[in-house]
Amino acid sequence: MSILLLALFSCTSYPLTLIAKSQQPASSGNQPPQDGSSRGRPSKRGGAGSRGNCPSVEVPLIALIPEKKVGLIVEENATFWVFVPYQLNDVFGGEFVLQDEANNDIYRASFTPPEIPGIVSFSLPSTVPLEVNKTYQWYFKLYCNQQRLDSVFVRGWMQRIALTPNLERQLKAATTLRDRIQIYTQNGIWYSALTELAKLRLAEPKNATLDNEWASLLRNVELENLAKKPLVGEVKIKQ
Repeated sequence: MSILLLALFSCTSYPLTLIAKSQQPASSGNQPPQDGSSRGRPSKRGGAGSRGNCPSVEVPLIALIPEKKVGLIVEENATFWVFVPYQLNDVFGGEFVLQDEANNDIYRASFTPPEIPGIVSFSLPSTVPLEVNKTYQWYFKLYCNQQRLDSVFVRGWMQRIALTPNLERQLKAATTLRDRIQIYTQNGIWYSALTELAKLRLAEPKNATLDNEWASLLRNVELENLAKKPLVGEVKIKQ
């Protein structure tokens, strides 16, 4: 395990800061950026909105995303991660929205907030696949009263990229989930690296090495204050 930790987060030819700084896969020559960052899409990583009836908290609602870059993903079915500072009794439901670049809704669903504060996930259903080379914006919103007049939300950007032949070969050759995490890290693919590492931590909650890797990943996008927050799991979609 210590070998993988060094591979992921020590000073190698593929530092983890690649994710935080570039948010794009490795390229050569004078090719333009493929991550959309040159077009400028500000996120609202920290909770924003009308919070009149929301309880006061030390750490706000926070999306686990790079603050100033479009996050990359290779899977067609995406998972999103958000720190929720409220208990179930503090809020009156939540809503997740996925939109295209023109603000058109692609998917919208209500969900039940977690029972305790912590980092939660929201996964798109298989009926909502992401298209390659398209950029999406997403919202995770919590309502602070029954009338849904007050809310707090975060917003992020995501782009699904195509696998290059070399990257596809590497992923097929990977024998463990941790190998795949290393490959995503080396290529600056934020959402895929975060989700795979979160799955490992959920499967092995007492693994100190995974805790250190998680802390290093979050530190490189300046979210180290969330490193010790519990992973609560996936929120429940209301039918």
